[in-house]
Amino acid sequence: MGNAESRMKKRGHSELVVFGRRAVLEALAQPDSDVEVCEVWVVKSTPGTFRSELAAACRKRALELRSGSLAQVNAFSGEPKHDQGVAARIRLGRIAEVESFLEARKGKHARAPMRLLALDGVTNSQNIGMAVRTLVGCQLDGLIWPAQGSPWINGLVIKASASAIYRCNVLCCDTLSEGLIATKRQGFELVGLAHPADGNLFEYELPHRAVFVVGSETLGLSDDVMGLLDQTLEIPLAGPVESLNVAVAASLACYKAAGIVTA
Repeated sequence: MGNAESRMKKRGHSELVVFGRRAVLEALAQPDSDVEVCEVWVVKSTPGTFRSELAAACRKRALELRSGSLAQVNAFSGEPKHDQGVAARIRLGRIAEVESFLEARKGKHARAPMRLLALDGVTNSQNIGMAVRTLVGCQLDGLIWPAQGSPWINGLVIKASASAIYRCNVLCCDTLSEGLIATKRQGFELVGLAHPADGNLFEYELPHRAVFVVGSETLGLSDDVMGLLDQTLEIPLAGPVESLNVAVAASLACYKAAGIVTA
């Protein structure tokens, strides 16, 4: 079975271990092009109802459901407190470098509007997962995911996203600045949420291609990123609150980017 800690920590790597009953069942339910499930392990003493559901999902994938002791499954998941006695090794199919993702959408695909989200210095996995959930719900085209300054996809990201990460286009880059520069070369307008700002998020007229950048609650947008932006927008607040939770701010940006929220 091997140890998940040594095998799955490489940032940008498409292969990882997911754990927990919902996360594993959701992985098995995805198209193989989005999620390739390599192996599934469950504790031998797992109750029959869930075990039967899991076994049926594995059969649809022509996978053998493997049974082991609690200690074995815990070692495989690397998360003994959270794995609920089940874990799977998967490969995500929606991970690409920013440049290759954009290159594949040239030509006739360039006529369609494209909207991306980027998180600048957001390190809390739960906030990232919640932002991913809204991004997928609003059908944005992808999330720019820098190797530096952000945790890679992990169990908490998957849980907080309600497994929406399986359906999210993850666009990898070394630093966020490099990823944003790549989009700017392809005609994207870079818009950052900030306060004070050039304009109001809800009054912003959406361009053909845009990247919405949201910074951390503590530090906001970094200087490197601020220097690349075409403009900044703020979320108007009526009460005595300085800022919103980053996942909430990112969600509002997603709704605006999708054209759901208008002035």
